[in-house]
Amino acid sequence: MNQKNSSDTPQLGYFLDYKCHWLQALDLLKYQLETKKGNRHFNTLEMFYYEKLEEFFGILENENYFNTRVANNLFYGLKEFTVVLYTRPKSNLGLRRYKFMTCPMRVLYYAVGLYLLELTQEYLQDYKSHEHIQANYGGQLHLEDGKLNLKPDNIFYQKHYKKFRKRLRQEIRSNTERKVVIYLDIENYFDELSIPKLLNLLEKRVKPSTQRDMLYDVTTQAQLISFFNLVSGGASGIPQSDNNVISNFIGHLFLAFGDSFLDDELHKKNDSIESYAIIRYVDDIYISITFKEQDKDLRDQFLNSLTPRIADCFYENLGLRLNPKTRLFDLEKEKDKQELEKKLKKVSQGIEIADEENKEQPADKITNIFKQLRRLKNSSIDPHFQGHRELEEEVLKEVYDEKVQEMLKKSDYKSHLKGIFMSSGGFDFELVNAYPSPIIILILACEDVPEKFEKFLRSKKDLTSRDIYLILSYLCQIEFDRAKLKLLELLKQSPQMKEVMEIFEDSSLPTLIGYYGLRAEQVSKIAEPNVTEQIRLRVLCELKEEYSVALNHLFNEIQAICYVLDKGAKGTKKYEANQVATFLRNQNVSHKTQTQIRNLSDRRNKSPVSHADPIAWTVTKEEYMGYRSHVGDCLRHLKQTIEEFQPPAWQELKQLYGEKLEEVPYVQEGYIKIEGKEAEAIIVISEYSVDRIEQLAGIDLEINKKFRPLYFHVEYKRSENYLELDDFDRFY
Repeated sequence: MNQKNSSDTPQLGYFLDYKCHWLQALDLLKYQLETKKGNRHFNTLEMFYYEKLEEFFGILENENYFNTRVANNLFYGLKEFTVVLYTRPKSNLGLRRYKFMTCPMRVLYYAVGLYLLELTQEYLQDYKSHEHIQANYGGQLHLEDGKLNLKPDNIFYQKHYKKFRKRLRQEIRSNTERKVVIYLDIENYFDELSIPKLLNLLEKRVKPSTQRDMLYDVTTQAQLISFFNLVSGGASGIPQSDNNVISNFIGHLFLAFGDSFLDDELHKKNDSIESYAIIRYVDDIYISITFKEQDKDLRDQFLNSLTPRIADCFYENLGLRLNPKTRLFDLEKEKDKQELEKKLKKVSQGIEIADEENKEQPADKITNIFKQLRRLKNSSIDPHFQGHRELEEEVLKEVYDEKVQEMLKKSDYKSHLKGIFMSSGGFDFELVNAYPSPIIILILACEDVPEKFEKFLRSKKDLTSRDIYLILSYLCQIEFDRAKLKLLELLKQSPQMKEVMEIFEDSSLPTLIGYYGLRAEQVSKIAEPNVTEQIRLRVLCELKEEYSVALNHLFNEIQAICYVLDKGAKGTKKYEANQVATFLRNQNVSHKTQTQIRNLSDRRNKSPVSHADPIAWTVTKEEYMGYRSHVGDCLRHLKQTIEEFQPPAWQELKQLYGEKLEEVPYVQEGYIKIEGKEAEAIIVISEYSVDRIEQLAGIDLEINKKFRPLYFHVEYKRSENYLELDDFDRFY
């Protein structure tokens, strides 16, 4: 990564690198799509959507795309970079927030994650060597000589989940004398994960030299917090979405610090503990403790205080809360031991694997699956209430056993299975909600049953989150077969899925329109730092519903755009509302729109944000959205002006300067500050002479013919006390 001056404009391009992060993020997504062809775990809504866009990946690979949309923060104002919230069901009527990301946003999210991976890789290597901690997260992302190591086990959970479960079972089945296991359940972990706390912990734990090399400073931290606010819709946490290995990694990284806090707590009473182990899979945390020979009352006192101390520690250091599912298993008690064994058979939701310890023959597994289906069929209990049947799903999950799947293709088994679904009395397909994925696989193994199930799905009205999940699960299992896509129309009628389905069906990355109906190529012409910064701040305020502040940024935004386009503008400090009005009038913008932009300026001055005015009042959402629509009208009027506008090629300028200065001896440093249409350059030389000044003046004259106005200064030697470099970017 190239070093940049710390006073550089605060944008993602300050720390995010095109080759190291952006291209490798795209490679990660491509590899997931490649793996999808042989692994049905990747048959998910988002992966099918990204697969349809593969022909456009060349656009994303282009460095100009990165520079004009990502590095300069313009993505905050572009529809190409969208996250849509919808809900996914959990067991027992619980719901979780899920995020659907457009393809460019997924790549950007991955790129930010890979930056954090590079920043923390050395720290995590040391952490992994801890003798008391074993933690897995459903992936194993790592870099080798700066290149992301891509292989199936690094992006797929199965091996890592099995390792986690095997290690726990070893704890249960080895010497259980004086041993307890504490299970910690974190409340809404992904939604509550605090990015500011994570970044603060990284600042304290990652080596200073690594932070310096990676430009991990206050500028980078502020940009990361801003980005995660965007992705999370102004809320806390990190997104849960299909096959999101980066969210899994970040979730693991945050709790790596939690493991360290747990280790410290256990060390406080080390005189009473013989051995202990912290075993974790993402946010499923188990602590195994074997005590020394001692008075049982003393041991109980220690245990009674340990969990409250852990709860305090997690809340104070990580902002996380433990929920009531947290419990202790005393392995000297056979009942506790059996309950823990049963708990391990019930894998985490979304983990679609058979129990590796189930040594039954495939035929016996199928018999048990059929028995479970018949029991479910005859159940009169609402399928959404599953507490009393918590192990039944594990029986059905044996359908993921490859040998079971092969045997289900035999005619006898298919006939038997069809009888369960189609015999007298029928099968209430509402019951599929109990365990959707495994039952849908069984439905698809039969003739005629899928058609009946589809008819049931099409009959749905006013879809609930569970209905939506059922339809999506079915479509993913049939790989979005075109003949079955009438179900998509049903999803489009759902308010929470309408936008997701529109994006899914569009599949036209190059034509996505954003920023008030302008194409990204048009907007990039006017995306100088002050414009993109106002867009960023406005969007974040909108997400937080802070409309008075958003209105302030909205006017600053249109003011900055007019300044960029206005050939007669003399300087940003003198470019105020009157100059905006004059420019719009000269551009023949409609009188109505001119009036509304003038009113926007006046309203900005009468909001509580701009001035301590006694008659200022708060901006409502309706009022704000009205003004925003007027800004949109204004920009549509200016569309042709923007289309014809030729902005200064500042990147080209810096490159040209660098090449020219290589020819001049004794040039030490070069700095540049860009503000709108103007730029100021400072060249530092170590030897002062008329020849040197004349040579530099010649370069200045040559460059100014193309980049005007450009203010050029030469300084003899560098004095920290004299040379003011605020807002300057070092380019040489």
